[in-house]
Amino acid sequence: SQGGRRLKMAEMSFGNRRSTAYRRSEEGMPSFNPVAFFQGCIASRPDTLHDKAPLVVDFPDRPSKMLAAVLPDYGSAKRFKVQMVDLPRLPMGKLKSTEVLVEVHAAGVNPTDWKQRKGTLSQIFPLTLPCILGIDFSGRVVRAGEDASFSEGDEVFGRQTLHRMTELNGSYAEYCIVDSQDIFHKPENLSHKEAAGVPHACLAAYACLARIGKLLEKRTAIDKAVFILGGSGGVGTFAVQLAKHHFGCYVIASSSSKNAELLRSLGADEVLDYEDPAFLKSMGYTKVDAIVDCVGGDDYWVAFKPSLKADGVYVTLVGSERHLANDKSIDYTLALQIQADYFMRQISNRIGAAQNYHILTGSQLQSSDLKIIASLLEEGTLKVVQEKSFSLYDIALAHELSETRHAVGKIVIEIRAEEEGRKKSEEAEKG
Repeated sequence: SQGGRRLKMAEMSFGNRRSTAYRRSEEGMPSFNPVAFFQGCIASRPDTLHDKAPLVVDFPDRPSKMLAAVLPDYGSAKRFKVQMVDLPRLPMGKLKSTEVLVEVHAAGVNPTDWKQRKGTLSQIFPLTLPCILGIDFSGRVVRAGEDASFSEGDEVFGRQTLHRMTELNGSYAEYCIVDSQDIFHKPENLSHKEAAGVPHACLAAYACLARIGKLLEKRTAIDKAVFILGGSGGVGTFAVQLAKHHFGCYVIASSSSKNAELLRSLGADEVLDYEDPAFLKSMGYTKVDAIVDCVGGDDYWVAFKPSLKADGVYVTLVGSERHLANDKSIDYTLALQIQADYFMRQISNRIGAAQNYHILTGSQLQSSDLKIIASLLEEGTLKVVQEKSFSLYDIALAHELSETRHAVGKIVIEIRAEEEGRKKSEEAEKG
């Protein structure tokens, strides 16, 4: 029977995952995914590392199994299965020269995670299921390749790229193999729980302001001003602090009235209440160098583009809200529409018709910026704002909270909370 062919999750081999270019319809016949097929034509994807993996892994001092939150198929947060799985398997049984094996202590939750889980992005970035999601993490290096600039025992924080997440696994697990260029030494004044919420959101905020927003070019300019739409979220809280304390800008931010005081404490000079009926007209004649839109929607672009200076930049993390508002899987036609919309925006930028409207893409985040971010965290210029932390077993609750889009700051999964707490207690007793 069909049910009899299904593997039990606890016994599942990640080497047997099938491509999502073809998916089963309700009648049991394969249905064609044209976007995934087209992606395969223009950039042929090799077998996953799991497909090539040996039966044994060269980690003799590590357990053969690890606890992980496995996503067997697209769906709600309740689809996650927290279970024991094999450690990541490797070609030739060893790490590549620049790779490191990280013992994950905490993992951050990002909107990209639950959009992948729901299948919202499946036509643009198809997952190879089952898989282990998770981008952000903080932990300890337990094995390093010969060319990696880290040693066993180093405490690090960083991110797993989407491509490597599919080939190996993401950070929702006790162990994760990452490229050493995507991590940096964890600031000593941060716990793993705090550090895990930093990488993706802070890298996005820095990219929006420093490069796309051109504030690096304007470091010595006076009267710089920035408007952060959605200032109380994960990216927004970092963007407010970076704009004020690192780039020296006058900062305007939007949030609900209950989060206004928080944003002022982070450095916002003005806080606009997005629930105010007059919100879309509240900028008046103020002119800013950059608008960072963490919310999305063409209504904001239309309302606030007159507030940009002549060389000002509008950068959005979300894009046009009409494309993703219903959170359903983006079908083939809509995927093409989004691509067409994006390219039309770029063409408009070239001829000056769109006043530098930009959509942030993952390729614009540079892991090398973690060095700058770590320094700002250590000196106290940046602070981590967190809504709540959850255990790995409560990962569904963490995703559901993130999906409300009303979390203040970051949401974190504590994977080794008891171990870290015990270590702190022992250090306190010695002190």
